[in-house]
Amino acid sequence: MLSGVSFDIFFQRFEGGEAADADESAVLGVLEPLIEERGDGWARIGTADGDADVYGINDPASGLMVNHASSREIWNVLFELGRTAGFAVMPVGCGTFVFSEDALSALPDGAPEPIRILRSGDEL
Repeated sequence: MLSGVSFDIFFQRFEGGEAADADESAVLGVLEPLIEERGDGWARIGTADGDADVYGINDPASGLMVNHASSREIWNVLFELGRTAGFAVMPVGCGTFVFSEDALSALPDGAPEPIRILRSGDEL
């Protein structure tokens, strides 16, 4: 698990190797109940044991960047965000994570390796 990290984690949906929009209502359905603070284009989400900064909140369908993620619950939220919206998860300096076999074929050539299918927030 990438716990207590401050590096950037990108969330992007792909179709046929190209960036694609996610379902905005699915993205906001996961994030909105957890927003503790909001600024111009960013929000801080929080759980009982930690928080994270989310950038791109003004247009969440086009993808997001998260940093300063901390706590087990936050990683579970990020897992749910990726799974629900069909995002690939790309932490800087790490491989690419997806949530299904179908998502593997949607990735662009050159997606950071290793590429893994996630089954839980603990694996993230």
